[in-house]
Amino acid sequence: MSQTRWNSDSNSVPFRPIAEDDVIAMVNKALSGNSHHTTTYKYAFFKSLIDNVFNVDLDTDFLSYDNIASRFTEIYWNLVLNYHLRQEIKTSRHEFTSVEKELFAFCDKYGFCYKEKMSIFPFESLKPDLQLEIIKNVKKQMMKNVVAAFCGDTDDQFYHFNKKDKSDGITLNHDVFVALVKYKSVFEKQNYYEWIKYLEKANLEEDSYALANKLDASTERQNLNPYRVILKDFNQTRCFYCGRMLKEDNKSTPVDHFIPWSFVKDDKLWNFVLACPYCNSAKSNILPARSYFSAIKERNARLCNVDLPMVRQDFKSYSYFKLEEMWHSAVFNGFEEGWSAKVML
Repeated sequence: MSQTRWNSDSNSVPFRPIAEDDVIAMVNKALSGNSHHTTTYKYAFFKSLIDNVFNVDLDTDFLSYDNIASRFTEIYWNLVLNYHLRQEIKTSRHEFTSVEKELFAFCDKYGFCYKEKMSIFPFESLKPDLQLEIIKNVKKQMMKNVVAAFCGDTDDQFYHFNKKDKSDGITLNHDVFVALVKYKSVFEKQNYYEWIKYLEKANLEEDSYALANKLDASTERQNLNPYRVILKDFNQTRCFYCGRMLKEDNKSTPVDHFIPWSFVKDDKLWNFVLACPYCNSAKSNILPARSYFSAIKERNARLCNVDLPMVRQDFKSYSYFKLEEMWHSAVFNGFEEGWSAKVML
């Protein structure tokens, strides 16, 4: 029986060993209509967890609130400001959720146009200091409204948290973490299904078109040029896969997710390589062959020493073991494996 209420400050109920079936049952309970849902917060929070599963510290099972809140904010920036999707079934008590209000107030403060659909710029285009400001504001609402609620819905066994603790994050039950890695795509699809059902109830039919694509697009980075510049400056002058010389024009060189974005749903420098247009197109959503692992391992061992803020930030939670686990998890979740370039120079 859960001891954690939606407004609790902490959960320290001792973790017990949990079988995979029990983790799946907990997720079913938290996401289903049998759980209490007055907003879409729990769906966005769970997506933020599974999108960050490879940012979890492997030694402590710790995940920072900042990582979760950054993804949580990015999701709502797109769904609310870009697509104008309501995040709560309209009642006489509330016109908008607290997160929607934070986003509207932020845009009004800085004069950003958002009242027409598709008029707002991508979240990634915000200046870093403004990103931090809105993430901080949305994080307060996330902490207040969903961290304890989701914990209670998962029988206090998903994670420990203490809102007053200086650690500023959650500690996952290790058995839960293992299950999230193993069934990442399965959980994502389940979450989307329940999320879409709720959004269809909260929005007009014409606004509910292609909801799955809109949920996917809510976290897809559009501008990969900063990564391209770093890799070019790092002297990657040839296609990572086939060895062809790359064009010197930074803007035309494809930046490829070594493990496909459609599985990872995250952008980290250690998972990016530069590729020629042919290899980028041919590889698509296929996992690279194991023969490339020694090259990416050696590249990352050197790249992590580059003294740039983005490099330090992206490599903070990196380990080669994590990259391997990501590859195996993608295979388990149904991704085709073994792609290699036809021509190696």
